[in-house]
Amino acid sequence: MEVGHLEALFADYVVSPLEAVIFFDLAFWTPSVSVPFVVFWLILGSIYFTARFQFVNFRAFRHAVACVRGRYTDPRAAGEISHFQALSAALSATVGLGNIAGVAVAVGIGGPGAVFWMVFAGFLGMSSKFAECALGQLYRVTREDGHVSGGAMHYLRDGLAELGLARLGKVLATVFAVMCIGGSLGGGNMFQSNQSFAQLSGVLPFIANTSGAMMFGLLMAVLVGAVIIGGIKRIGEVASGLVPFMCIIYVASGG
Repeated sequence: MEVGHLEALFADYVVSPLEAVIFFDLAFWTPSVSVPFVVFWLILGSIYFTARFQFVNFRAFRHAVACVRGRYTDPRAAGEISHFQALSAALSATVGLGNIAGVAVAVGIGGPGAVFWMVFAGFLGMSSKFAECALGQLYRVTREDGHVSGGAMHYLRDGLAELGLARLGKVLATVFAVMCIGGSLGGGNMFQSNQSFAQLSGVLPFIANTSGAMMFGLLMAVLVGAVIIGGIKRIGEVASGLVPFMCIIYVASGG
């Protein structure tokens, strides 16, 4: 089967059905306004969590800063990385595709006024993130080798099982895991590495060819592999060194 034909089948039978549901326009009767289902769902959920946790995004802000500074760090506590390393690992997936490309596209489409709504959504999103992290901690498991495993795959399966929805939990956990693979290969790897090579080849034109692209891709794979194979400890160590530098450049560039 040719690559082009396989790509067309994937687009027709996987991407298109998901796109039809996720980006369904809830304001379809108004041509001038578009409200994708996924945006409405995220905003509705974040408002609910903000009210349910009594504005934890504001109340617990100082507590969050104290946690990151290590005020509550106990060397005897369970876990493989520090609070700061955990924050850095989380931010490493945020500063980049989401906060740089996403913001640029939003401002380009909606104008400067989009910045206000992104800040507003960010405050509400803190409550959603708090719920996600709290569930991740509540349903995390410690494996026989001592490594800690957590995330949506666990709390969707185990949390819904406690509510008598074990079958639904397994389905959602599986779907989430598969979607993570797709997101990692697409936005997390292909897009990021392609943009990195485009920027580098603009500065070094002599690598702007097929051989140069292959060598760059191989180098990126080796570097990323060296980090991932080291496990969460290696990821935390690398992220805690790179992310503060990334954030400083991001804020300085925005200024």
